[in-house]
Amino acid sequence: MTKTKKPSARELPLVKRRIAALLDKTEANGCTPGEAAAAFEKAEELLVKYKLDPDLFRWPSRPSTPFGSARSGPASSKQPQVTVSGRGKGIGRLAERLIVEHPDWTYRRVAEEVNRQIEGATASEKSVRWYASRMRQDGKQVPDRSRRS
Repeated sequence: MTKTKKPSARELPLVKRRIAALLDKTEANGCTPGEAAAAFEKAEELLVKYKLDPDLFRWPSRPSTPFGSARSGPASSKQPQVTVSGRGKGIGRLAERLIVEHPDWTYRRVAEEVNRQIEGATASEKSVRWYASRMRQDGKQVPDRSRRS
């Protein structure tokens, strides 16, 4: 989730400089279309995050190749931002549930099941092991099964 925050007096010039630098990344200045679109989108995110006036900056024309949710100019700052939870596929939630529900399964088996249940998922044994580690750090009881095959 993009949190809005008022920049400190020390941060404000740095944030403004960063946004201006991002807006300078255009195809005309030698960037690829994807780089220009990514920089444009990041500038929009920072504008919203720090509640800055879009009129403070010189906005280039819309990049020729969209990147993610790149939109044109400062008007997008009035549109709601997509939250992190809205972008996810539920891979972590499913992996954590399977880790708890199937203590006899290996991390590899959990990853295979996640990939089977969620279209486009690319969970690996290593990523499932990471979820288990995070669960332990959060104080949940998770059996250690990293050495099982």
